[in-house]
Amino acid sequence: MTVLRPLGFMFALVAGLSACSSDAEKSNLLKELVSGQGEVVPDPTFLAYEQTGAPTYLVSLEAKKQAYTIFVRQTTNAKGEETWISLDKLSLGMKNGMIIATRGMGGDQLAGDPSQTLAALKAGRSGVTERFVTLLNGESQAETLAFRCEVERQRQADVDLGPYTADTDLFYETCRNGQIRFRNLFWVERGSRNLVQSRQWISETVGTLALRAVPR
Repeated sequence: MTVLRPLGFMFALVAGLSACSSDAEKSNLLKELVSGQGEVVPDPTFLAYEQTGAPTYLVSLEAKKQAYTIFVRQTTNAKGEETWISLDKLSLGMKNGMIIATRGMGGDQLAGDPSQTLAALKAGRSGVTERFVTLLNGESQAETLAFRCEVERQRQADVDLGPYTADTDLFYETCRNGQIRFRNLFWVERGSRNLVQSRQWISETVGTLALRAVPR
């Protein structure tokens, strides 16, 4: 994931957006987005989908300072699983705002099943869930890890998306399996129950991605 200068359509958005939230665990998606020193040539496939007005996310890699990129939705299959591509040729698999795979980041998540957590978020309830994540182990073999997770509603939170301020419920998802522990954050819009912002763990190598939906 590279430090990027935004495309033309992003400038108005950056002017209107604040960081993920005002609390101590904010994802800090937009800090110094326009001051990056690096610049990449956007992938032509990305540009083609961006120009059609495809749904868009701003994404940051929290372990690396000022590592930001932009993803657009490329395809959706019959199961509602989506492929998202970035202008610097990374890939995300997603379903209803939940990451189910990554490619191109090193230490990728090969597959994930967050369906129980997603159901809790959609229903607006706290509870105990199971989450399954498939990673490469030290022998370069796929290994599926099971996590027991606690999903907890924290509070109401406003998220400034630029064109409008989303009224959301902030949820924490704390997962552990005896060896690994991580916490995800989800801002779920009231009414639509869409995930407009999140902080999602990928692997011990990659760490956490922060995502914010970009209204088009």
